[in-house]
Amino acid sequence: MTHTRVMATIADNRATAQFVRELHAAGMEGVRINSAHVTPEAIRAIIPTVRAVDPAIVILMDTKGPEMRTTALEPGIESVRMNAGAEVRVCGGDAHSGSSRIFVNAPAVGSYLASGDRLFIDDGEIELKIKRVENDNTLLCEVIRAGVLGSRKSVNASEGAKLPPMPAVSEKDRVNIKAALECGIDIIAHSFVRTADDVRQVREELGSSAVKLFAKVETREALDNLEAIADAADGLLVARGDLGAQIPLCEVPAAQMRIMALCKTAGKSTIISTQILDSMMRRPQPTRAEVSDIAFGVCQGADWLLLTGETAKGDYPAEAVSVMHGIIAATEKYLEPCSVK
Repeated sequence: MTHTRVMATIADNRATAQFVRELHAAGMEGVRINSAHVTPEAIRAIIPTVRAVDPAIVILMDTKGPEMRTTALEPGIESVRMNAGAEVRVCGGDAHSGSSRIFVNAPAVGSYLASGDRLFIDDGEIELKIKRVENDNTLLCEVIRAGVLGSRKSVNASEGAKLPPMPAVSEKDRVNIKAALECGIDIIAHSFVRTADDVRQVREELGSSAVKLFAKVETREALDNLEAIADAADGLLVARGDLGAQIPLCEVPAAQMRIMALCKTAGKSTIISTQILDSMMRRPQPTRAEVSDIAFGVCQGADWLLLTGETAKGDYPAEAVSVMHGIIAATEKYLEPCSVK
């Protein structure tokens, strides 16, 4: 067994015993459930399915947390194209999103964001610039970076922009955590942690259970409060997608190194995630840069490397797991044993 292990995200529409077996055979030792995209019923179905394949598989569920997200698209529509230069309105509310109007789960967005602020959707895959605040709940925006919009995608704002306040633990989080605890979840990873108090609020939801609590580091505020957050959590998850939309991309590697070094000193567990093998969403082999990225995480002593879209919806899920496992094994074989502990 390697020190650094492979964790894979499994969507509810792929959560069959056969699919889990294929990933497990390829080297997967952990499963992640993204609760932003599943119901409590799906959680109650996925966890027993994974346990039936191998009870030793570690299961993690991340929460939605204090995160702004787009709403679902119209039923039957999987995605819509957002073209550069097009105008789109961003509104608070729970209506279906589309190419001309995107709804987010935060009211009064116009009372906080301002003209000139930028919004980054789906880890920055789509970038919008606010042209005008039309009212306290509507922003007129221009598409700066074209992309494909799916349902319930994360929304970040440019550094310095003021986002609407969100509770640390939403009602959806409480319901999903309850379902996960009933089914014997191993790890809860709380999204968009801002302070140690956010971690403590989730800890209260866990009660007396032995479930491990990880804090996802994906905001500038989390970096500013990193030491206190690490003290309050059992481990840290480096969520590079949203983090790279909150801070300049050139700072993300240094932020990862800082997080990993802090955890090593404090004896905390670590997970690195997002776009690790992004090219394998559509092709069967990784890029050389992705291979080096995995080796970099292994050299830093990561306990887990987490595949997200590669296994949740990619075309080569088992191949991605196998490639990652092989790179981990080859890198650890080269390193001195003390370098990866």
